[in-house]
This record gives sequence, C-alpha cells and structure tokens, in this order.
Amino acid sequence: MKSQFIHVLTILFCLFSALVSAGNDSFEEIKRLAEQGDISAQFKLGVMYYKGQEISQNYNEALNWFKKAAEQGLSEAQYNLGLVYYEGKGISLNYTKALKWFQKAAEQGNPKAQFSLGVMYASGEGVPQNYIKAYAWTSLALSNGYELAKKNILILNKSMTASEMEKAATEAAKLRESLKK
Repeated sequence: MKSQFIHVLTILFCLFSALVSAGNDSFEEIKRLAEQGDISAQFKLGVMYYKGQEISQNYNEALNWFKKAAEQGLSEAQYNLGLVYYEGKGISLNYTKALKWFQKAAEQGNPKAQFSLGVMYASGEGVPQNYIKAYAWTSLALSNGYELAKKNILILNKSMTASEMEKAATEAAKLRESLKK
C-alpha cells in the first residue's frame, strides 16, 4: 500500500523537473529582480538553480530562493519548498518541514500540494497514517483538476471500510468549505 503512494509521489518528482521555465529572461536579469524582492523572480531563480538552467545546479541556492518566495506567500514556491524537504535534495530529508509547506500551499488551493498531503497522510510520512485525511486532501486535489489523484482515490476506496469512507466524505466536505473562507 505504502509503495503505491510512494510510486505516485515519484511521478510528482518527475513533474517537478517540468516546472515553469525561466522564460526568455537572462539569469542576470532574474537574479537582479529576485534580489530586489520580486517574488516571481525569486521563484524562477529557485527553479533555475534546481534544474541547473543557465547556471550550475545548486540545491542549496534553490532552497534559499524558493524559501524567500514561499515566505511571501507564493503557493508554487511553497509547494516546491515542500518537495525539496520531502526529497532531501541538498539538505536532510525533513517530512515535518515538507508537511508545513505543502499545507500552506494546499490551503491556498494548490492541487499538487493537496495531493502531496494526501500521499503523506496515506503513507504515514511525517504524520500518523490517516486514510480519512488522505482521502479528504486527495479528493480535494482531484476536484481542483489534479488528475493524478484519481489513482490514489481508487487505492483509498479499496483500503477503507464503508464507515471510513463516510467519515472521509464528511471530512472532505468540511475541508472544501473551510478553504472557501
């Protein structure tokens, strides 16, 4: 069961490499804007360092720039920061910090972060295993258009009792409502 969720999360990491490219802007221009506090440039610079795009790959610098943008509230940066902590590239793996950043992005409506929270709850990484919460976050990701969530919903449906499914549906509805506010 856990390996099925990890397999699906591995797909996320493949998608991570297909992040928003830095566009036509040069590294120097993006870095100048990032240093001036431009949140979009900070995120792009993080991507460039993470991918080794126009510069040498440097996970620590990627982490630094993702963190600057994440702390300003950019959900994509929060999600990517969560992934960096989740995979432990250039730093020690840290599920607690990954959960924190996924949660922040998920609460802003980021479906990839919602899906990632579902995976963490389903596999018990950084949190006690909880299929009800896993289902709630995963179904929210699916309802927000994240198609990879379908597979995990099917896995969760097979892993839960009818009573748990009822609780999960209630939890999902409460979660949707709380995030609308």
